[in-house]
Amino acid sequence: CKGDVYTPTIMTVQLTPNGVQQLIRKTETADAQNYSPTLQIINIKKVASAKPQSQQQLNQNSNNVDRFRLVLSDGTAYVQGMLATQVNYLVTQRTVVENSVVELKDYIINVVQNRPVVIVLSMANLSNLNHKVGDPVDVLALAKSSNNSNSSYSNNNHNENRNNYSSGPSYSGNNYVNKPPPPMYGQQQQRSNNTPPKNNYNSYNSTAANTNTNNRYLSSKPPVQPMSNASSSMFTPISKLNLYATRWTIRARITNKSAIRTWSNARGEGKLFSMDLLDDSGTDIRATFFKEAVDRFYDTLQVDHVYTLSGGKLKVANVQWNTCASQFEITFDQNAEIHQVGDDGSISQQVFEFVSIASLDSVEVNSTQGGGSPGGITLVDVIGIVKSVSPVGTVLSRRTQQELFKCDLTIVDDSAAEVNLTVWGEEAKTAESKFANQPIVAFKKVRLSDYNGRSLGTTNGSCILLNPRISEAERVRTWWMSSGSRGSVSIKSLSASGGSSGRKDSFDNRKSVSAIKMENLGHSADGKPDWISFKGTFTFLKKEKEGGPWYTACANAEEPCKNRFKVTQTNDGSWICDRCSQQRPNCVRRYIFSACVTDDTSTTWVSLFNEQAENLLTSANGSSENLTADYMYDRCFENSDFEFFENAFHKANYTDWVMKCRVKSEPLGEEMRVKTTLYGLYPMDYVEESRELLKAIKAM
Repeated sequence: CKGDVYTPTIMTVQLTPNGVQQLIRKTETADAQNYSPTLQIINIKKVASAKPQSQQQLNQNSNNVDRFRLVLSDGTAYVQGMLATQVNYLVTQRTVVENSVVELKDYIINVVQNRPVVIVLSMANLSNLNHKVGDPVDVLALAKSSNNSNSSYSNNNHNENRNNYSSGPSYSGNNYVNKPPPPMYGQQQQRSNNTPPKNNYNSYNSTAANTNTNNRYLSSKPPVQPMSNASSSMFTPISKLNLYATRWTIRARITNKSAIRTWSNARGEGKLFSMDLLDDSGTDIRATFFKEAVDRFYDTLQVDHVYTLSGGKLKVANVQWNTCASQFEITFDQNAEIHQVGDDGSISQQVFEFVSIASLDSVEVNSTQGGGSPGGITLVDVIGIVKSVSPVGTVLSRRTQQELFKCDLTIVDDSAAEVNLTVWGEEAKTAESKFANQPIVAFKKVRLSDYNGRSLGTTNGSCILLNPRISEAERVRTWWMSSGSRGSVSIKSLSASGGSSGRKDSFDNRKSVSAIKMENLGHSADGKPDWISFKGTFTFLKKEKEGGPWYTACANAEEPCKNRFKVTQTNDGSWICDRCSQQRPNCVRRYIFSACVTDDTSTTWVSLFNEQAENLLTSANGSSENLTADYMYDRCFENSDFEFFENAFHKANYTDWVMKCRVKSEPLGEEMRVKTTLYGLYPMDYVEESRELLKAIKAM
């Protein structure tokens, strides 16, 4: 190991007498939880990792770190050991070196080829000596010598040893007597702290392992059975889980559960679901269930309930997709042992790191600020009042070409700021009813984006809690009841939602038309569009276009076209779509034209598409009939009612609206031109507008 070595400390050091033998003997007894011997490290050796046998192992081991083997001595006997990777820094930073005297804080005893191996999880350096203490011998050789010289060791203490090692290796003579001989690395092991009891709920690695798994799976017993509460000392804290421990039981609350997902590839197909588990140590961990385990457990396991879980396999977490605090994740199959226990309140409903909505404006997007994920996205926790809920809509996924459900919420908190938050997937289907009546909601691990200013969105790992039992909820509720809901404070909006179904920006967040040029909108360095909201008046609609102010689109209302993609008419009068490669006898028409809008500061051209154009023409004409492009074509062009066509567009001129526009610089030939596209169009409420104007004047 390279680096500066600590100067050896010359001092009298008292190693724990017979510490190595006691370390092994006490491992499975109650005394082990308080047993922290002082030992000397007489040898440190770096060992090479095993070469991966497959590409999958190569990918899993891409983050492999060095391993270090130790020899621990009490001056009389020594035992082999391994340093857990999470404390490698003690060696790499030269905190401990050969001949260092340490106090073992946390450890595991594994049996490898009938020899004890101490896995050091935590230790404290007491001193660095420049010599080895005593002349220690192998603990097994010492035991053999002791057994030959005093045969009463095995006889007189037979009952004690039998009690101490009833479920593990027995220290007798020069061998570890195992029942049965243990496999390598920890399938027969003992833990210094938090050793799970050998009860039914921890039988996965003992009794259950020797039974027919098919019989267990087909058992008439429910997959999750209740059990009486047990002492917390029986369970391993999630923060203490490690790859060397195979016999563990955790007690945790389910804080989040995903929907069932399926996969299909060349190697086969299957399904899975995942959930986040939180225990009283305040650490959460991701658990994933595969195939038959999905059928067995998915409907039974409920969010916010407390369970004991054992029989899972640990692996290093993939931080790109896993945002839990633990560095590991668990996989369970149908043989997992899960029991529901009573909720004594010792485990929090969830652990949050809230940021105020107002502060989101200063958080850098796609970084690790604000609770960000190492995977490159910014995840934050927020709590607030669901001020409004937009209708549930759908979008087409660019990656999968599947329809996704979405619902936009407006969240406000006591920082007097609000932001748009989009709920995605199955959660969006019930969002309108779930978030009605302005509840207080806590959102954990929602993604921060600079889309439309600042906006939030749920991910697969997000957690949503309605009316959570936490102090922050009471603080927000008090603010909302005293001032927020009464309009006595000015609310700043961080979002400028796009789309016809988006939320109208507040009066305070509007700008003027002249701001497009004055603020140089559309020319951002990262190439992303700018958004602006203003009150404007239509002064000219450019409807004079060959064939009409619309285009012909595919008649297929389903995926992948959804009446959006352009079609071409063939010689026989049918219509063919390049997107779905289908030929149909008819098409649908969708508006597309430009218009000139103005306010008291400037004028600009905007592009209108189908939804906004329909809204404009239908509202301006006060028509009970929706003036779609198909309706206008049939009445005005097919039936030659051109007067109706002219009047419809004429009535839309000189009407006032609140408009939300997307501004972006786009290439036009060899030049770049700023294009302003209308995404939101809202009729002017003159009474409300007058109130806002009076309030603004009063605040001057």
